[in-house]
Amino acid sequence: MAIMASVGQGGKNHFGDVKQVQQLLQRNGFPQIRDDGRIGPKTIQAIKDFQSRFMARPDGVIDANGKSYSYLIRGNAPGRVAPPARSTPPANTPATSGTLTVSAGQVTFDAEGGDNPSRNNFSRHIHCPSDDSGVTIGRGYDMKMRSESSIISDLTQAGVPLAQAQQIAKSHGKSGAAAKAFVRDNRAAIGTITHQMQVRLFELIYPRYVETAHHFYDLRTANIPQRPTWENLKPAVRALTVDFVYQGFKSENTMKKCMSNDIDTLINYIETTPELSQYEGGRNRVGFLKRNR
Repeated sequence: MAIMASVGQGGKNHFGDVKQVQQLLQRNGFPQIRDDGRIGPKTIQAIKDFQSRFMARPDGVIDANGKSYSYLIRGNAPGRVAPPARSTPPANTPATSGTLTVSAGQVTFDAEGGDNPSRNNFSRHIHCPSDDSGVTIGRGYDMKMRSESSIISDLTQAGVPLAQAQQIAKSHGKSGAAAKAFVRDNRAAIGTITHQMQVRLFELIYPRYVETAHHFYDLRTANIPQRPTWENLKPAVRALTVDFVYQGFKSENTMKKCMSNDIDTLINYIETTPELSQYEGGRNRVGFLKRNR
């Protein structure tokens, strides 16, 4: 039976409608949400976290017959990755080989961690890449700005066992010294995720960054009539634009350089911009562009 009115932030929030939405959220990766028929901050946050899979700016409301409700019913929101059968990885005996290839965003995946357990950037353990970072798992899944419920949802969709996902999610909101302390105190107990979980997690969140990059590209270049559309950017330029945004570089100047749609212009921009060139040893954007002229 369909909901009769809106549910969520500013919604009508009839008891039966709220209860149904809560049950649908449970089936869509939010098992911790109670189906008590009462709207509250946890339910609203879960709605926003669910909407973030397909909306750049979630509004926290489920409208009767709206897109968000349709995705909840079908369970196939863009970016959703169906979890495989649950299996618990060895706590501290990480596999030495496994897939390191993703369907999109390989340049970003490669730059966001390594697979050597003896190195600081080993990405299948929780880690803290820098003083400004939060606790991170996999290739760039930083939990500093994420809610506990969204972390559990994303990780379990990627196939991480619920108990392990709940442990990892306790790091939400931490950064700097607090994040490093959490890693130090909990890394051994939490253990590793598998190669496949890491790939699934990246492939779950990467489409969100594509949408965000598209949004900022359009926003920063809106007043330039001759700009190429997002769809008409060269594939390598589009991938690099997403990589910039993934790392937090989404200024007007950066987006306008991407708008040039020219490989050599971007190479020069990276090499002559200290904020970007300082990361080149680990990200190898210039090498990626040269290989994809």
